[in-house]
Amino acid sequence: MTEIKNSYLIFILVLCNLILYYLTNEFLITDTLIKDHYSNQLSYDRILKLISIKNEWSWVNYLLIPALQLIELSIVSFWILCGSIIFNLNITYKSIFKIVMIADFIWLLPSFFSLVWFGLFDTSHSLLEIQYFAPLSLLSIYDPSQLDSWLIFPLKSINIFEFIYLLVLALGIKKITSKDYDSALKFTLPVYGSALIVWILFITFLSINMTA
Repeated sequence: MTEIKNSYLIFILVLCNLILYYLTNEFLITDTLIKDHYSNQLSYDRILKLISIKNEWSWVNYLLIPALQLIELSIVSFWILCGSIIFNLNITYKSIFKIVMIADFIWLLPSFFSLVWFGLFDTSHSLLEIQYFAPLSLLSIYDPSQLDSWLIFPLKSINIFEFIYLLVLALGIKKITSKDYDSALKFTLPVYGSALIVWILFITFLSINMTA
């Protein structure tokens, strides 16, 4: 019965991500928006070719989203499992995976906020505004156009959703270890925090090397 519930959870999570991607791709990142963005960078024929490729191969993203979702859940779960061994906590990979999967629903919120904001309020948006949209993050207090490109991801990653995600993970750890919340948080903070730092450094390293 637990397996069925886990299957339902991951199905709903992936389905929500697919729906949000579809709505964003169809109603926010339109062909007109792409033409406006590249109008001063590419010829009109190149822009049309770019749009054609985007529309022709968009189906690939619908395959990649579930795959990347599973990879992300698996990596975070494995990292926490390694942390549990170091902290001498007797928890299984299966139980950790379920906690991580439940916590991952939080990441639907930024995409949902983006869809609502640009779909209903800021309807005259640009492609860059969508890319730099990061509500409740450090990036939101800066003008992204004035920052070095490698700073975008770190500032975007430090946000209230990461904090909520951490708290939900700690709540799940509390449940499966029968420890108090403070103890669960003391475990989750360094373990997940270290994973986040490694990920930010990795992406930042790639950004610096790609723009060098």
